[in-house]
Amino acid sequence: METAISASEKEAMRIIEKLKIEKLVYKGYGLGFNDSNPIFVPYSVPGDIADVEIEYQKKDVFFGKIKELIKRSPHRIEPDCEVFGKCGGCDWLNIPYEKQLEYKQLIINEIFRNVKVNKVNKILASSQQEYYRNKSFFPISEIQAQPVIGMFERKSHTVIQHKHCRLYPPIFVKIIVTFLSYMKAANVQVYNEQTGKGIARHLGIRYSKITGDILVVLVTKSRKLPFSKQLVRTLTEEFPEIVGIVQNINPARTNTILGNENKLLYGRDHIFEKIGKKRYKLHSSSFFQVNSGIAEQMYDFCRAHIKSNDKIIDAYCGVGSIGIFVADKAAEVIGIENNKFAVQDAVSNAKLDKVENCHFITGDVEQELPILCRKEKFDTIIFDPPRKGLDEHLIKKLPDNIRKIIYISCNPATQARDAKLLLEKGFKIILMQPFDMFPHTYHIENVLVLERI
Repeated sequence: METAISASEKEAMRIIEKLKIEKLVYKGYGLGFNDSNPIFVPYSVPGDIADVEIEYQKKDVFFGKIKELIKRSPHRIEPDCEVFGKCGGCDWLNIPYEKQLEYKQLIINEIFRNVKVNKVNKILASSQQEYYRNKSFFPISEIQAQPVIGMFERKSHTVIQHKHCRLYPPIFVKIIVTFLSYMKAANVQVYNEQTGKGIARHLGIRYSKITGDILVVLVTKSRKLPFSKQLVRTLTEEFPEIVGIVQNINPARTNTILGNENKLLYGRDHIFEKIGKKRYKLHSSSFFQVNSGIAEQMYDFCRAHIKSNDKIIDAYCGVGSIGIFVADKAAEVIGIENNKFAVQDAVSNAKLDKVENCHFITGDVEQELPILCRKEKFDTIIFDPPRKGLDEHLIKKLPDNIRKIIYISCNPATQARDAKLLLEKGFKIILMQPFDMFPHTYHIENVLVLERI
């Protein structure tokens, strides 16, 4: 005969009492242990002791949230944000910046614990810890039949509004408020992910640190946009910094933000940014490092590890920012990128900076790089792939005459996986240098220098 379990007993089973948070791990979780079972808790700090409510379980791994903080970690501070803990934009606003760097160093060391690295440098801090993002795309949603714009809640598509954010320039919030007023006045319908109906999907804002210029991107389901001239007038009169307003049309029922069609509503479809002495023309969809200050340090590091007169492949080159930056030290740089608009930007940027030894190929790195290496000999490959990392077949096809790889990654977990395969190909990891591209988040930009010895 089965014994009925009371509601209070069920509740007790879901609460881990006085769990001590031992350390932080990749993806921003605090980690504690209950009877040897790992418990992952967001927004917790090493040294916290808390009653933790278990939200879900994957095999023997549990994920929970702080129900009551019993004892505060000595490293815990009050976050300067009214929505911290709800918004998914930040992970560690409740930790002093210097401690964030310490934790990131420990995390990167842990990720590479089973990968032989000759030397690991100390993580380089961002010179700007607040308002450092030069681009953000904000989801548009509805709460109680009113349009809202903000950032997604952690592991959710619920939009959290901001009065103030520590990640991007304060003018972004002002533009959001003005755009919301336009949406209400023009009765612009919010796109609904479930039904596929509605118009407005995302609002993107791109900012140039060197000029102060701003590019606004409105992502819509269709070309139809009510009172678009009124939108242009409203935004440009209030914000003279806006040099362009682009409507991007994305009719697909997908989580991908941008579609393939752009419509220029006002001004120009690009801004200019600068890293070091190099200027870059950036369109609305161009990939570019979101923290240009630390990006310059990272590019300097890459340039320092290139030999004079090397022939270089810049794989996943985007708008050519890295290749152009290091070109003055190289004999030749050939960039490969599958986004044709990014390649157009790369060509323009090379001309803009009067760089004549950079050339660019439109195509998939997995296909174009082996072909290129069969045609001629290269000394160094710079990899800066998407978060998923390198294709295993691409690594296996790397020719034996490539002597050096500089591997940049915003996802050290996939980078460590790829590094093991590169070691099997005869490379040694000479040096690892992490960079804090994303203060107040768990994200780490990491660079490996690999050589064949």
